[in-house]
Amino acid sequence: MAHNQAPGSAVVVGAGIVGLSIALRLRMDGCQVTVIDHNAPMSGVSSGNAGYLSESNIFPPAAPDLLRRLPRLLLDKDGPLVVRPRYAPRLVPWAWRAVAALRPQPYQAVLSNMAALTGQAIAAFDELTREASAQHHISRDGGLIAFRSEAALDAKCRALPVWNSYGLAAERVSAAGVRELEPALCPDIAGGIFYPNAGRCSNPRGLGEHYARRLVALGGTILRDEVRAVRQVAPGRAEVATATGTHAAVRVVVAAGYRSGPLLAQLGYRVPLAAERGYHLMLPDAGIALRRPVVFGEPLFAATPMDGGLRLAGTAEFAHADASPDMRRADMLLRLARPYLPGIRGANARSWMGVRPTFPDGMPAIGRVGQAPSVLYAFGHGHNGLTTSAITARCVSSLVRDVPPPVDLSAFRLERFH
Repeated sequence: MAHNQAPGSAVVVGAGIVGLSIALRLRMDGCQVTVIDHNAPMSGVSSGNAGYLSESNIFPPAAPDLLRRLPRLLLDKDGPLVVRPRYAPRLVPWAWRAVAALRPQPYQAVLSNMAALTGQAIAAFDELTREASAQHHISRDGGLIAFRSEAALDAKCRALPVWNSYGLAAERVSAAGVRELEPALCPDIAGGIFYPNAGRCSNPRGLGEHYARRLVALGGTILRDEVRAVRQVAPGRAEVATATGTHAAVRVVVAAGYRSGPLLAQLGYRVPLAAERGYHLMLPDAGIALRRPVVFGEPLFAATPMDGGLRLAGTAEFAHADASPDMRRADMLLRLARPYLPGIRGANARSWMGVRPTFPDGMPAIGRVGQAPSVLYAFGHGHNGLTTSAITARCVSSLVRDVPPPVDLSAFRLERFH
Protein backbone atom coordinates (compact mmCIF):
# COMPACT_ATOMS: atom_id res chain seq x y z
CA MET A 1 0.00 0.00 0.00
CA ALA A 2 1.61 3.29 -1.08
CA HIS A 3 0.46 6.81 -0.26
CA ASN A 4 1.68 9.31 -2.85
CA GLN A 5 1.72 12.82 -1.45
CA ALA A 6 1.26 16.01 -3.45
CA PRO A 7 4.22 18.27 -4.33
CA GLY A 8 5.41 20.19 -1.30
CA SER A 9 4.54 17.23 0.91
CA ALA A 10 6.32 16.18 4.07
CA VAL A 11 6.16 13.20 6.39
CA VAL A 12 7.16 13.86 9.99
CA VAL A 13 8.22 10.80 11.98
CA GLY A 14 7.36 11.41 15.64
CA ALA A 15 4.35 12.86 17.44
CA GLY A 16 6.01 14.37 20.50
CA ILE A 17 6.25 18.10 21.04
CA VAL A 18 9.13 18.54 18.57
CA GLY A 19 7.47 16.49 15.81
CA LEU A 20 4.07 18.13 16.26
CA SER A 21 5.60 21.62 16.36
CA ILE A 22 7.43 20.89 13.09
CA ALA A 23 4.32 19.42 11.49
CA LEU A 24 2.10 22.37 12.40
CA ARG A 25 4.76 24.87 11.33
CA LEU A 26 5.16 23.09 7.96
CA ARG A 27 1.40 23.09 7.43
CA MET A 28 1.25 26.80 8.28
CA ASP A 29 4.03 27.32 5.70
CA GLY A 30 2.10 25.55 2.94
CA CYS A 31 3.26 21.91 3.06
CA GLN A 32 0.95 18.92 2.95
CA VAL A 33 1.85 17.08 6.17
CA THR A 34 1.53 13.54 7.50
CA VAL A 35 2.73 12.63 10.99
CA ILE A 36 3.53 8.99 11.76
CA ASP A 37 4.14 7.57 15.24
CA HIS A 38 3.44 4.18 16.77
CA ASN A 39 1.91 5.92 19.79
CA ALA A 40 -0.83 8.53 20.14
CA PRO A 41 0.27 12.19 19.92
CA MET A 42 2.01 13.46 23.09
CA SER A 43 2.01 10.10 24.86
CA GLY A 44 5.81 9.95 25.08
CA VAL A 45 8.48 11.80 27.04
CA SER A 46 7.42 15.35 26.17
CA SER A 47 4.09 14.91 27.96
CA GLY A 48 5.93 14.70 31.29
CA ASN A 49 8.13 17.74 30.78
CA ALA A 50 8.82 19.93 33.80
CA GLY A 51 7.10 22.80 31.98
CA TYR A 52 9.99 25.21 32.59
CA LEU A 53 10.86 27.17 29.44
CA SER A 54 14.46 28.03 30.23
CA GLU A 55 16.64 30.00 27.84
CA SER A 56 19.54 29.65 30.32
CA ASN A 57 20.06 25.90 29.83
CA ILE A 58 23.02 26.29 27.46
CA PHE A 59 25.79 24.35 29.23
CA PRO A 60 27.02 20.87 28.22
CA PRO A 61 25.57 18.10 30.41
CA ALA A 62 28.85 16.85 31.88
CA ALA A 63 30.42 18.26 34.99
CA PRO A 64 34.23 18.35 34.71
CA ASP A 65 34.54 15.49 37.19
CA LEU A 66 31.85 13.27 35.63
CA LEU A 67 34.05 10.25 34.97
CA ARG A 68 35.63 10.44 38.42
CA ARG A 69 32.18 10.55 40.01
CA LEU A 70 30.76 7.72 37.90
CA PRO A 71 31.39 4.97 40.51
CA ARG A 72 29.62 7.00 43.21
CA LEU A 73 26.72 7.75 40.86
CA LEU A 74 26.17 4.01 40.51
CA LEU A 75 25.52 3.84 44.24
CA ASP A 76 23.75 7.11 45.13
CA LYS A 77 20.04 6.29 44.78
CA ASP A 78 18.92 9.76 45.93
CA GLY A 79 21.22 11.90 43.78
CA PRO A 80 20.01 14.14 40.94
CA LEU A 81 21.81 11.78 38.55
CA VAL A 82 22.02 8.01 38.80
CA VAL A 83 23.48 5.40 36.46
CA ARG A 84 22.09 1.88 36.50
CA PRO A 85 25.00 -0.59 36.65
CA ARG A 86 23.84 -2.54 33.57
CA TYR A 87 23.88 0.64 31.51
CA ALA A 88 27.31 1.82 32.69
CA PRO A 89 29.39 0.03 29.99
CA ARG A 90 27.23 1.61 27.28
CA LEU A 91 27.47 5.02 28.92
CA VAL A 92 31.28 5.14 29.15
CA PRO A 93 31.89 6.09 25.46
CA TRP A 94 29.13 8.71 25.76
CA ALA A 95 30.72 10.03 28.96
CA TRP A 96 34.11 10.35 27.24
CA ARG A 97 32.49 12.43 24.50
CA ALA A 98 30.69 14.47 27.17
CA VAL A 99 33.98 15.23 28.90
CA ALA A 100 35.60 16.09 25.55
CA ALA A 101 32.91 18.76 25.10
CA LEU A 102 34.38 20.51 28.17
CA ARG A 103 37.65 21.40 26.40
CA PRO A 104 37.82 25.19 25.97
CA GLN A 105 37.06 25.42 22.25
CA PRO A 106 34.14 22.94 22.06
CA TYR A 107 32.77 24.27 25.35
CA GLN A 108 32.59 27.84 24.03
CA ALA A 109 31.05 26.56 20.80
CA VAL A 110 28.30 24.74 22.69
CA LEU A 111 27.52 27.85 24.75
CA SER A 112 27.30 30.18 21.76
CA ASN A 113 25.28 27.77 19.61
CA MET A 114 22.85 26.87 22.38
CA ALA A 115 22.42 30.54 23.34
CA ALA A 116 21.58 31.33 19.71
CA LEU A 117 18.88 28.63 19.84
CA THR A 118 17.43 29.26 23.30
CA GLY A 119 17.59 33.04 22.96
CA GLN A 120 14.87 32.86 20.27
CA ALA A 121 13.08 29.86 21.72
CA ILE A 122 10.35 31.32 23.92
CA ALA A 123 9.26 34.10 21.57
CA ALA A 124 8.99 31.45 18.83
CA PHE A 125 5.97 29.92 20.59
CA ASP A 126 3.79 32.91 19.76
CA GLU A 127 2.84 32.02 16.18
CA LEU A 128 2.28 28.31 16.89
CA THR A 129 0.18 28.86 20.00
CA ARG A 130 -1.88 31.55 18.28
CA GLU A 131 -2.53 29.23 15.32
CA ALA A 132 -3.54 26.40 17.66
CA SER A 133 -5.52 28.62 20.10
CA ALA A 134 -3.15 27.42 22.84
CA GLN A 135 -1.83 30.77 24.12
CA HIS A 136 -3.27 30.02 27.57
CA HIS A 137 -0.71 27.23 28.03
CA ILE A 138 2.34 29.55 27.77
CA SER A 139 3.26 32.34 30.21
CA ARG A 140 6.45 34.30 30.74
CA ASP A 141 6.77 35.34 34.39
CA GLY A 142 10.40 34.33 34.82
CA GLY A 143 12.10 31.42 36.52
CA LEU A 144 13.91 31.11 39.83
CA ILE A 145 16.65 28.95 41.32
CA ALA A 146 16.46 28.98 45.13
CA PHE A 147 19.38 27.96 47.34
CA ARG A 148 19.57 27.12 51.03
CA SER A 149 23.38 27.14 50.93
CA GLU A 150 25.35 30.35 50.37
CA ALA A 151 28.26 28.32 48.97
CA ALA A 152 26.05 26.61 46.37
CA LEU A 153 24.56 29.98 45.42
CA ASP A 154 28.01 31.54 45.04
CA ALA A 155 29.15 28.66 42.83
CA LYS A 156 26.13 28.97 40.53
CA CYS A 157 26.48 32.75 40.33
CA ARG A 158 29.82 32.28 38.56
CA ALA A 159 27.74 31.61 35.46
CA LEU A 160 25.98 35.02 35.60
CA PRO A 161 28.53 36.80 33.37
CA VAL A 162 28.27 33.93 30.86
CA TRP A 163 24.49 34.17 30.54
CA ASN A 164 24.53 37.95 30.40
CA SER A 165 27.27 37.97 27.76
CA TYR A 166 24.90 36.11 25.44
CA GLY A 167 21.99 38.44 26.20
CA LEU A 168 20.28 35.88 28.45
CA ALA A 169 19.08 37.90 31.43
CA ALA A 170 20.00 36.45 34.85
CA GLU A 171 20.46 38.23 38.17
CA ARG A 172 21.34 37.34 41.74
CA VAL A 173 18.49 37.83 44.21
CA SER A 174 18.75 38.25 47.99
CA ALA A 175 16.98 35.98 50.45
CA ALA A 176 14.31 38.67 50.95
CA GLY A 177 13.98 39.04 47.18
CA VAL A 178 13.44 35.31 46.76
CA ARG A 179 10.72 35.26 49.43
CA GLU A 180 9.04 38.23 47.78
CA LEU A 181 8.98 36.36 44.48
CA GLU A 182 7.78 33.10 46.05
CA PRO A 183 6.31 33.44 49.56
CA ALA A 184 5.74 29.67 49.83
CA LEU A 185 9.49 29.02 50.08
CA CYS A 186 11.06 28.23 53.44
CA PRO A 187 12.43 31.07 55.63
CA ASP A 188 16.04 29.85 55.58
CA ILE A 189 16.62 30.43 51.85
CA ALA A 190 20.09 31.94 51.30
CA GLY A 191 19.20 33.62 48.01
CA GLY A 192 18.67 32.76 44.40
CA ILE A 193 19.05 33.53 40.73
CA PHE A 194 16.14 35.05 38.80
CA TYR A 195 15.69 34.72 35.03
CA PRO A 196 13.16 37.40 34.06
CA ASN A 197 12.63 36.12 30.51
CA ALA A 198 12.01 32.47 31.38
CA GLY A 199 8.59 30.99 30.75
CA ARG A 200 6.25 28.21 31.72
CA CYS A 201 4.01 25.73 29.96
CA SER A 202 1.10 24.90 32.23
CA ASN A 203 0.22 21.68 30.38
CA PRO A 204 2.86 20.24 28.01
CA ARG A 205 0.63 17.39 26.86
CA GLY A 206 -2.32 19.74 26.33
CA LEU A 207 -0.14 22.07 24.27
CA GLY A 208 0.90 19.30 21.89
CA GLU A 209 -2.67 18.02 21.66
CA HIS A 210 -3.80 21.50 20.62
CA TYR A 211 -1.15 21.42 17.90
CA ALA A 212 -2.34 17.97 16.74
CA ARG A 213 -5.99 19.02 16.57
CA ARG A 214 -5.14 22.17 14.64
CA LEU A 215 -2.93 20.22 12.23
CA VAL A 216 -5.81 17.87 11.41
CA ALA A 217 -8.25 20.80 11.10
CA LEU A 218 -5.89 22.34 8.53
CA GLY A 219 -5.91 19.14 6.47
CA GLY A 220 -2.89 17.36 7.95
CA THR A 221 -2.91 13.64 8.72
CA ILE A 222 -1.79 11.76 11.84
CA LEU A 223 -1.19 8.02 11.49
CA ARG A 224 -0.37 5.44 14.15
CA ASP A 225 2.09 2.94 12.73
CA GLU A 226 5.53 1.53 13.48
CA VAL A 227 8.23 3.25 11.43
CA ARG A 228 10.93 0.82 10.31
CA ALA A 229 13.04 2.76 7.83
CA VAL A 230 13.48 6.15 6.19
CA ARG A 231 15.19 6.60 2.84
CA GLN A 232 15.60 8.83 -0.18
CA VAL A 233 14.45 7.01 -3.33
CA ALA A 234 15.19 9.74 -5.90
CA PRO A 235 16.16 13.41 -5.94
CA GLY A 236 13.31 15.28 -4.28
CA ARG A 237 11.57 12.10 -3.19
CA ALA A 238 11.81 10.23 0.10
CA GLU A 239 9.76 7.56 1.77
CA VAL A 240 8.97 6.08 5.15
CA ALA A 241 8.57 2.32 5.45
CA THR A 242 6.19 1.27 8.21
CA ALA A 243 4.78 -2.00 9.46
CA THR A 244 1.80 -1.62 7.10
CA GLY A 245 3.12 0.15 4.00
CA THR A 246 5.17 2.93 2.43
CA HIS A 247 4.55 6.66 2.63
CA ALA A 248 6.21 8.87 0.01
CA ALA A 249 6.83 12.60 0.18
CA VAL A 250 9.09 15.33 -1.11
CA ARG A 251 10.67 15.59 2.36
CA VAL A 252 10.81 13.33 5.41
CA VAL A 253 11.66 14.74 8.84
CA VAL A 254 12.84 12.34 11.56
CA ALA A 255 11.79 13.82 14.92
CA ALA A 256 11.14 10.71 16.99
CA GLY A 257 13.24 11.46 20.06
CA TYR A 258 15.25 8.51 21.32
CA ARG A 259 13.78 6.28 18.58
CA SER A 260 15.41 8.50 15.92
CA GLY A 261 18.83 6.96 16.56
CA PRO A 262 18.29 3.61 14.79
CA LEU A 263 16.61 5.30 11.81
CA LEU A 264 19.58 7.64 11.26
CA ALA A 265 22.07 4.82 11.88
CA GLN A 266 20.54 3.08 8.82
CA LEU A 267 21.64 6.15 6.82
CA GLY A 268 25.25 5.80 7.96
CA TYR A 269 25.39 8.11 10.97
CA ARG A 270 26.95 7.51 14.34
CA VAL A 271 24.26 8.61 16.78
CA PRO A 272 25.68 8.79 20.33
CA LEU A 273 22.34 9.22 22.08
CA ALA A 274 22.00 8.26 25.72
CA ALA A 275 18.71 7.15 27.23
CA GLU A 276 18.40 9.71 30.01
CA ARG A 277 15.23 8.84 31.85
CA GLY A 278 13.38 11.57 33.69
CA TYR A 279 10.84 11.17 36.47
CA HIS A 280 8.17 13.47 37.77
CA LEU A 281 5.71 13.53 40.63
CA MET A 282 2.40 15.28 40.04
CA LEU A 283 0.73 16.71 43.16
CA PRO A 284 -2.93 17.53 42.44
CA ASP A 285 -3.41 19.10 45.87
CA ALA A 286 0.01 20.36 46.89
CA GLY A 287 -1.30 22.75 49.53
CA ILE A 288 1.04 25.54 48.43
CA ALA A 289 1.09 27.98 45.51
CA LEU A 290 4.01 28.98 43.30
CA ARG A 291 3.84 31.75 40.73
CA ARG A 292 6.50 30.39 38.37
CA PRO A 293 8.89 27.44 37.97
CA VAL A 294 11.27 27.16 40.94
CA VAL A 295 14.43 25.04 40.78
CA PHE A 296 15.80 23.82 44.10
CA GLY A 297 19.50 24.57 43.76
CA GLU A 298 21.01 21.79 45.84
CA PRO A 299 19.04 18.67 44.79
CA LEU A 300 18.65 20.14 41.28
CA PHE A 301 15.04 19.61 40.29
CA ALA A 302 12.12 21.91 39.58
CA ALA A 303 8.66 22.57 40.97
CA THR A 304 6.30 24.01 38.36
CA PRO A 305 2.67 25.10 38.84
CA MET A 306 0.57 23.24 36.27
CA ASP A 307 -3.10 23.18 35.30
CA GLY A 308 -3.46 19.93 37.24
CA GLY A 309 -1.44 20.82 40.32
CA LEU A 310 2.27 21.12 41.16
CA ARG A 311 4.78 19.08 39.16
CA LEU A 312 8.11 18.07 40.72
CA ALA A 313 10.48 17.06 37.93
CA GLY A 314 14.04 17.07 36.70
CA THR A 315 16.04 14.09 37.93
CA ALA A 316 18.12 12.02 35.52
CA GLU A 317 18.62 8.27 35.38
CA PHE A 318 20.85 6.67 32.76
CA ALA A 319 19.43 3.22 32.04
CA HIS A 320 18.32 1.13 29.08
CA ALA A 321 15.30 2.80 27.49
CA ASP A 322 13.07 -0.23 28.04
CA ALA A 323 14.26 -1.05 31.58
CA SER A 324 11.48 -1.07 34.14
CA PRO A 325 11.03 2.30 35.86
CA ASP A 326 12.11 2.80 39.45
CA MET A 327 9.28 4.96 40.74
CA ARG A 328 11.18 5.58 43.95
CA ARG A 329 13.03 8.15 41.80
CA ALA A 330 9.76 10.06 41.49
CA ASP A 331 8.55 9.49 45.04
CA MET A 332 11.78 10.85 46.57
CA LEU A 333 11.09 14.25 45.00
CA LEU A 334 8.45 15.04 47.59
CA ARG A 335 10.86 14.30 50.43
CA LEU A 336 13.59 16.43 48.81
CA ALA A 337 11.16 19.30 48.17
CA ARG A 338 9.89 19.54 51.77
CA PRO A 339 12.86 21.54 53.15
CA TYR A 340 12.19 24.20 50.49
CA LEU A 341 8.38 24.10 50.60
CA PRO A 342 7.44 23.28 54.21
CA GLY A 343 3.70 23.33 53.56
CA ILE A 344 3.75 20.90 50.65
CA ARG A 345 1.31 17.97 50.65
CA GLY A 346 1.61 14.73 48.74
CA ALA A 347 -1.95 13.36 48.78
CA ASN A 348 -2.98 11.51 45.59
CA ALA A 349 0.47 12.02 44.05
CA ARG A 350 1.01 10.44 40.62
CA SER A 351 4.45 9.33 39.42
CA TRP A 352 5.69 9.17 35.84
CA MET A 353 8.81 8.27 33.83
CA GLY A 354 9.93 9.09 30.27
CA VAL A 355 13.08 8.64 28.17
CA ARG A 356 14.93 11.82 27.20
CA PRO A 357 17.23 11.58 24.15
CA THR A 358 20.49 13.26 25.17
CA PHE A 359 23.64 13.92 23.16
CA PRO A 360 26.96 14.15 25.01
CA ASP A 361 27.47 17.83 24.15
CA GLY A 362 23.92 18.80 25.17
CA MET A 363 23.03 20.09 21.70
CA PRO A 364 20.21 18.63 19.60
CA ALA A 365 20.72 17.26 16.11
CA ILE A 366 19.03 19.47 13.51
CA GLY A 367 19.93 19.22 9.85
CA ARG A 368 19.73 17.45 6.50
CA VAL A 369 21.13 14.01 5.71
CA GLY A 370 24.23 14.60 3.58
CA GLN A 371 23.83 11.76 1.09
CA ALA A 372 20.00 11.88 1.20
CA PRO A 373 19.03 15.59 1.27
CA SER A 374 15.32 14.83 1.08
CA VAL A 375 15.61 13.43 4.62
CA LEU A 376 15.92 15.86 7.54
CA TYR A 377 16.18 15.32 11.27
CA ALA A 378 15.48 17.14 14.54
CA PHE A 379 15.95 15.16 17.75
CA GLY A 380 18.12 14.69 20.82
CA HIS A 381 17.02 17.86 22.61
CA GLY A 382 17.62 16.40 26.08
CA HIS A 383 16.27 18.74 28.75
CA ASN A 384 15.46 21.42 26.15
CA GLY A 385 12.84 19.59 24.07
CA LEU A 386 9.81 21.64 25.04
CA THR A 387 11.75 24.89 25.41
CA THR A 388 13.26 24.73 21.92
CA SER A 389 10.39 22.95 20.13
CA ALA A 390 8.99 26.04 18.40
CA ILE A 391 12.34 27.48 17.27
CA THR A 392 13.37 24.00 16.08
CA ALA A 393 10.16 23.90 14.02
CA ARG A 394 11.06 27.23 12.40
CA CYS A 395 14.55 25.94 11.59
CA VAL A 396 13.27 22.71 10.03
CA SER A 397 10.61 24.50 8.00
CA SER A 398 13.35 26.77 6.65
CA LEU A 399 15.40 23.73 5.59
CA VAL A 400 12.36 22.12 3.96
CA ARG A 401 11.62 25.33 2.01
CA ASP A 402 15.31 25.98 1.21
CA VAL A 403 15.37 29.40 2.86
CA PRO A 404 17.93 30.62 5.44
CA PRO A 405 17.03 29.35 8.93
CA PRO A 406 16.73 31.75 11.90
CA VAL A 407 19.70 30.02 13.57
CA ASP A 408 22.99 28.89 11.99
CA LEU A 409 22.51 25.12 12.01
CA SER A 410 25.98 24.04 10.86
CA ALA A 411 27.07 23.12 14.41
CA PHE A 412 23.90 21.09 15.06
CA ARG A 413 24.44 18.60 12.24
CA LEU A 414 25.10 14.94 13.05
CA GLU A 415 28.41 15.19 11.18
CA ARG A 416 29.88 16.72 14.34
CA PHE A 417 30.16 13.20 15.78
CA HIS A 418 32.12 11.79 12.81
